[in-house]
Amino acid sequence: MVLSFVSTVVNYEYAFYYSFYQDGTIGYEIKLTGELSTNLLSPGEGPLPDYGVLVAEGVNAQYHQHMFCARIDPAVDDEDGGKGLVVVECEAESLPEGPNNPAGNAFVLKETALLTEAEGQRECNASTGRFWKIKNPSVTHPGSKLPVAFKLIPSNSPLLLAKPSSSIYKRGIFATKSLWVTPASDEERWPAGEYTIQSSGGEGLPAWVEKNRHVGPGSDPCIWHTFGATHFPRPEDFPVMPAEMAGFMLKPAGFFEFNPAIDLPAKKDAGSKLANGNVCCSNGH
Repeated sequence: MVLSFVSTVVNYEYAFYYSFYQDGTIGYEIKLTGELSTNLLSPGEGPLPDYGVLVAEGVNAQYHQHMFCARIDPAVDDEDGGKGLVVVECEAESLPEGPNNPAGNAFVLKETALLTEAEGQRECNASTGRFWKIKNPSVTHPGSKLPVAFKLIPSNSPLLLAKPSSSIYKRGIFATKSLWVTPASDEERWPAGEYTIQSSGGEGLPAWVEKNRHVGPGSDPCIWHTFGATHFPRPEDFPVMPAEMAGFMLKPAGFFEFNPAIDLPAKKDAGSKLANGNVCCSNGH
């Protein structure tokens, strides 16, 4: 099942898709389209722009970023609405050669609990396959004997590239980290603060985490995931661009007893036919 809506922001169209898959996966995808943002070359600039690409004669399409932040307040089989959950960082770790790794090919999944708001400020790392798991220590899977969990799989997109002295940075500090963890609060809803355009900077997530609150079991941890698209335009994006995509996935990790999609009713392919004649499997062989 897919739930979607479209938001028009100045010249862009953002199409948001929530995909609920039959295996329990939740996909969140944003498709960016609309009219490409452009400007004319300034007098004396050129023949090629320094911070963009020409999509037509004299028409510069600037390099830019689209940054999003998803607020995720999970429950994961917790009757208290997620109060007892813990967020852990997971990544692949290669083991040194030795008696326990004679062939030199062993690696493990390293987990690190994020228990304070300072520890919960994290960045993606594609080289270790880093992801984050939201676990419920009070409920274990009957097979793995591990806590039931969902894992957040990021898309490893670049974080905010603006410098700290810029107004963009000051208003968008949330976009300098891939993950933030805070205690859930109905008063803390917007990662860049209530009124971003009128903000002088530093509101929202950077202000909240200054307290360095506990976000382990008992705190009802809320996770904030920053992702987006760093757009280096092409002439093919002009004047109306095909969709650029950004998003992430939430996948069950020991939450279900087994694959919940395995019992889907079989369907006969209308295009398939039984083989006739002396061909494989047609005469009982």
